Amino acid sequence: MTSDMPRIVARRPIFKGWNTLEIVTVEAADLKGRVRRHEREVIEHGEASVVLAIDRERQLAILVRQWRAPLIAPNADPYLLEACAGIIDPGETPEQTARREAEEEIGLKIGKLRKIGSVVPSAGTLTERMHLFIAEVSAADKTEDGGGNPHEGEDIEVVEVALPELFGMARRGEIEDAKTLILVQRLLLEETEAGRRY
Repeated sequence: MTSDMPRIVARRPIFKGWNTLEIVTVEAADLKGRVRRHEREVIEHGEASVVLAIDRERQLAILVRQWRAPLIAPNADPYLLEACAGIIDPGETPEQTARREAEEEIGLKIGKLRKIGSVVPSAGTLTERMHLFIAEVSAADKTEDGGGNPHEGEDIEVVEVALPELFGMARRGEIEDAKTLILVQRLLLEETEAGRRY
């Protein structure tokens, strides 16, 4: 190895579908400088955009609820409350994806979109990077009912949550979806800094 940076020296494809699973062989120097080889399973999921839509006039957030297959296996509630999100299509920017997903999932045409940052939700397994946004919307921005893209098998419920209740859910540990929790906590921090108490 010519540097101390870990590097992939081999890839073994296992499955290709909605996601791609492969076994990668990584060469990495340990803390004593010895180069070791490690095999890891890596799931290629692509990048995604997430948008938390806030209607300040009505003092609520517009979220979605949909079933998630991995939650069915452990007998948990498979219906997850979350901010709308979707995979970035080839040629799209994160902002374009956020706007498209907002129209598809919650039926709102987004005007001003504010980027909060990006996160890696599960770096031990996933390559996915999520771009996080907050958008201020109003009832006038409604273009359709939402509910997702039927061609993708989506059956999404649009859920309006009052901001005080949303912040209360975050405080009580009732928001299980990580991307949504991050956005809600960021919004709560901004509201507190602006002197608005919930």
